[in-house]
Amino acid sequence: MSWDPKSVAPPPYAAQAPLPDPYGPRRSNGGRALWLVLGGGGILLLLLCCGGGAGLLVTVRNMMTAEVKSQLRDNAKLREHVGELETVELDFAGSLAEDDDNTFKYNVRGSKGRGELTVIESDDDETIVEATLRLPDGTKVPILP
Repeated sequence: MSWDPKSVAPPPYAAQAPLPDPYGPRRSNGGRALWLVLGGGGILLLLLCCGGGAGLLVTVRNMMTAEVKSQLRDNAKLREHVGELETVELDFAGSLAEDDDNTFKYNVRGSKGRGELTVIESDDDETIVEATLRLPDGTKVPILP
């Protein structure tokens, strides 16, 4: 009887893969690193765009309210009903609801009271052409002209 190596099952340890060489070349993770860099760059770009857009809106709003405040600060009719202007805030929703692109609404508060100011600006130089103050009781007071 002769011994045939094919007829005997191999020992269980022979089926295992060899251990990787710790001093050998490593697998490249270049693709993964590339995706991490691109994803991080995309997130950074998104934050910059959104933050820049929000910053631009805040700057434009502040410029518009400062311009209205400076043009109407000394108006006698406005001072009669509201007093000395303390705050002027742009009402985005109210302004967007208007059909005309040159009509803006502001919430104003002064030393005597408060109200909603509707302002119509000229097309060319953004000066106030017409202004109406609506008091809390619903009374409308023409401020300009």
